Amino acid sequence: MPRRRRLPDVVTIKVPVLVQPRDVFEVVFESEEARKMAEEIVEYIKKNGRMGWDEYKKLFPPEKHYLYFRVIKRLEALGFISRGAYHTYILSKKFTDRMEYLGKLWLFKMGKVEEIW
Repeated sequence: MPRRRRLPDVVTIKVPVLVQPRDVFEVVFESEEARKMAEEIVEYIKKNGRMGWDEYKKLFPPEKHYLYFRVIKRLEALGFISRGAYHTYILSKKFTDRMEYLGKLWLFKMGKVEEIW
């Protein structure tokens, strides 16, 4: 029986304070190569609706496969993508839900409860 894939419990992202990020992947990935790969993955899923577990072999050369697994694991852990049927990846809005929840927690902490709902 195959081993279940483990995702990290915590993913650290660096949020810039002086300059607003132009793209969400600037905050999530530090290397330009990982950013481009994440963009390619998301564009592929948007175009085809989903991405099969072995379709990375067509998209990326063999020397980039190690980076693919790091990027896909981070995207899945943060909630940008999730697992669909038959081990496919689909786009997800879990990341948006988590950020919205953090915003609501902050409004509650500030005492602006009427703005939450």
